[in-house]
Amino acid sequence: MKKIWVAMMAFCVLGSGTALAAKAPECAKDGVKYGVTKGPFRAEWWNYQERAISYIDGGCYEPALQDIEEAIKIRDQLVPKSQRVDGKACDQRRARTYGMHFPDASYFGHRERGVALYHLGQLDESQKELEFSLSCVESNKAQYYLDLARKKKLETSGLDKSPPTLEVASPKDKSYVKEAGIELQGQAADDTFVKEVWIAGEPLAFPVADKVIPFSQPVELQPGWNNIKLRAVDLTGKDTSRDYSLFLDQQGPEVTFQDIKQLAGANVEVAGEVTDESGVVKFALNGQEVQLSAGKFSARLDVSKDWKIWFKAVDKAGNETEGVINLNSEPKGARLEQEEPYRLAGLENDWQTYPAVPWQPMSIRMRELGEAEAQIAFTELYWNLKEQYQNYTDTTPPEIKLRGLKTEQTVYFPELYLEALVTDANPIVELSLNGKKLAKAQSNNIFFNQIIPLAVGPNTIKLRAVDSKGNAAEKIIKVNRVTPAVHKMEERMVVSMLPFYQSGPVQEISPVAYDNLISAIVGQKRFNFVDRALVDKIVREQKLSAEQLVDPNYTLKVGKLTGSEAMIIGFVKEAPNSIEVYAQLLEVESGLILEEKDAFNRDKSLEALKYLTRGLAIRLREDFPILEGKVVKADGKNITLDLGASQKIKPGMRVIFFVDSEMKDAETGMNLGYTTDKIGLGKIVSVSDRTSTAEPIGKNAGVAPDKKVITK
Repeated sequence: MKKIWVAMMAFCVLGSGTALAAKAPECAKDGVKYGVTKGPFRAEWWNYQERAISYIDGGCYEPALQDIEEAIKIRDQLVPKSQRVDGKACDQRRARTYGMHFPDASYFGHRERGVALYHLGQLDESQKELEFSLSCVESNKAQYYLDLARKKKLETSGLDKSPPTLEVASPKDKSYVKEAGIELQGQAADDTFVKEVWIAGEPLAFPVADKVIPFSQPVELQPGWNNIKLRAVDLTGKDTSRDYSLFLDQQGPEVTFQDIKQLAGANVEVAGEVTDESGVVKFALNGQEVQLSAGKFSARLDVSKDWKIWFKAVDKAGNETEGVINLNSEPKGARLEQEEPYRLAGLENDWQTYPAVPWQPMSIRMRELGEAEAQIAFTELYWNLKEQYQNYTDTTPPEIKLRGLKTEQTVYFPELYLEALVTDANPIVELSLNGKKLAKAQSNNIFFNQIIPLAVGPNTIKLRAVDSKGNAAEKIIKVNRVTPAVHKMEERMVVSMLPFYQSGPVQEISPVAYDNLISAIVGQKRFNFVDRALVDKIVREQKLSAEQLVDPNYTLKVGKLTGSEAMIIGFVKEAPNSIEVYAQLLEVESGLILEEKDAFNRDKSLEALKYLTRGLAIRLREDFPILEGKVVKADGKNITLDLGASQKIKPGMRVIFFVDSEMKDAETGMNLGYTTDKIGLGKIVSVSDRTSTAEPIGKNAGVAPDKKVITK
């Protein structure tokens, strides 16, 4: 591309602003003239800054540097010495607001000087200017060029010797977890600067490169092994990739008791099997740890205390299965008979199945045994024979018993903890949950539990068991999940988003940037967004011009018409070789800026644009978080909360005061979760590091210490 700029005369600060404007060097690129301003050039700092940025867009860096240095000189004279830093006026957003749109009202003299110096190859000076700018105000463009300056210096010096390192502190690699939603915590480090960190193919948004970048990223897991790709990239492009694995196990160990024999008195011998997909780390009977061999166990117990066997199994993920077997009832070995077993025959055909003759050999043996031992032997034989008969004639389906859960239930949890016991006279050969196989072994009794994710609203859970005779049983459980009131999306801050003001001579990609940004913000589900179609309709009805889209006198009116509590306005500036996006979150009632973020990139590809808008949306969300806390003190209109600036609480944020109540099933006593009741609204008016003060909005009956609060 052809680029021309011709210096008309050397710059000097002697003439009037009009004279200076006339003497400005010409700069043209691809038929477009740069080094221009929208209005008359009056030799104010903002005129010089605007013209300098135009020069930079056209690639004319020397006149840009001269203009921006003039802007800095004028600005320094206007700012009192007491407000300067190291004798210089700080870069500042909204340095001048009257008669200007906010894209043009900010002072970024030192940032733009750093940009011009970078392009002129003066890297040390560029870095100093950009670092000074960032010490005054956050700006993604300054961060972007600071990284470029550092990168070029590293490439020239060859100081970057090693690729970055990646460490995950929690959870440990190849560990077993029982929560589907985990927080992946760790850090990336480099001998120079880490620029990017990617987790599971998604980039994490960081404002500026650093030697050590800690991260905490939520990750949703699927049952079984989850292989997560981690990647870190430093400024010079060296990268490190590693595989990270977690096993999601939401099912407790399956415990089966295959045999229970009475030995003598209150001593019993039990045998069975414990199986689990992730592996069993502990198994105990009556509080005594029992060793497993290939999942099988055998132990002798003294049950004289209560004639019960208490068991507990724990897997590697921390899931537990526990229960009790009452030996005062069936199955086999569960009670002692006080008379000869054949005299107790009461079931149909028992007498024919167990005639007196087969007992004669045992009667002879009885004379050789003591009376107690013989009684046990008779009892054991009786139950063995009776069990064989019942198994042979079994037409009864397995019995499915649920612990503390009814077949129709309303809960307030995002997950359901299901505990069940399945028993049958014959071995259970099939056990499934919603069509997924559960049982790993065949047994007459299977104890198991499972964590089941629940969708909001109705959920159907189907348990099916089949025994070796083909008898099948099904149990349908209907669970209605209710979201506690203060956690519902409709309770979040109501936000509308206006079409962005488009600045710059090129406007091909600006609508795409706006669409990507609104999709990214809505997809995060942080705010209760007003339907975009309604916003567009009101904008058309109000006949707002592009400039009015960033004028609070007009935008706040749109916010009120949509019923919004806050609104997002901003601009997209597209230059030939860069794109910049800036967004403000404004409170509709007062016009107070609650949050503001920007993003800048010289790459205008669709992939880079998606990265840019996603990063902007993430930074908006992270600096306007949903937090829960408590009321510390309530004194009239001053309500002190245990949430402060360290948790990113800021003036203007709205909060909901509420109480929560534990819900239990009246019949089973099962904990169903917590329901919430709103008792009022508040607005943050002042903030310290660890606490904040809110004033009530409307009626707030019952707001008192220890009541809870959540950001709206």
